[in-house]
Amino acid sequence: MKPGTASVLSDQSFGVRPVARLRTPFADKFGVPRQSGLVEEAEGRVEFLPEFAREDFVRGLDAFSHVWLVTWFHRSAEWTGAATVRPPRLGGNDRVGVFASRSPNRPNALGLSLVRLLAIETSPALALRVAGIDAVDGTPVLDVKPYLPWCEALPTARADWAGGAPCVREAEAVSIPPPIAERLVHGSGPEGIRTLELVRHLLRLDLQPAYQRSDAGADAGGRRTWGMTVAGWNIRWRATEDGRGVEVVEADQLRMTNDK
Repeated sequence: MKPGTASVLSDQSFGVRPVARLRTPFADKFGVPRQSGLVEEAEGRVEFLPEFAREDFVRGLDAFSHVWLVTWFHRSAEWTGAATVRPPRLGGNDRVGVFASRSPNRPNALGLSLVRLLAIETSPALALRVAGIDAVDGTPVLDVKPYLPWCEALPTARADWAGGAPCVREAEAVSIPPPIAERLVHGSGPEGIRTLELVRHLLRLDLQPAYQRSDAGADAGGRRTWGMTVAGWNIRWRATEDGRGVEVVEADQLRMTNDK
């Protein structure tokens, strides 16, 4: 299709291509915040592909504090044709239509993230540094659009069962033993403090699926251990004995690779 030509594809399939790739602290889907903006410490980089790496593509973008990222759920399973999904906000049991959810399991695996624009970097290549990301490392970015608060922030809008922000534990409910905290800080180099705060903030969320009630992997006290890979660390945690918080039990640094 020539530039400027109107689309008349009706119900035909058509192609899209990425303009950038996301670099984030999340190696796996488990541990990624369920929505953007929940964890400010979750920073990422939108690295533009060579075809779109000219500064002209982002001219004027520094006038905006936030941007929308249109992404592709490249790590999600292919859509099976199911019309309904089980949102975590409903406990993972009740079903709603796929178009009434933000589930990645959908006919077109499009994601939408609203992130804070921290900086526009031009060297060594064009990239956006953003905060509040909710995507796996390597996620393709299909488009970048500025956020317009005058028309996109609607205080009278309703969302019923998905209307409120998710529950967040008090900071004191997350226990990271001093030896593990020290290992995270010193092992992460200049990003040490930020990595520690990222792990702490992530664990204030209920990351485990609500519908997984299995005792598999539980200790003698019935406490199951969970794990996530974030910022180059394998973090394992479990509920505290009183059940009111969580405690980190292991933090192992992963071997660095050059696959990026």
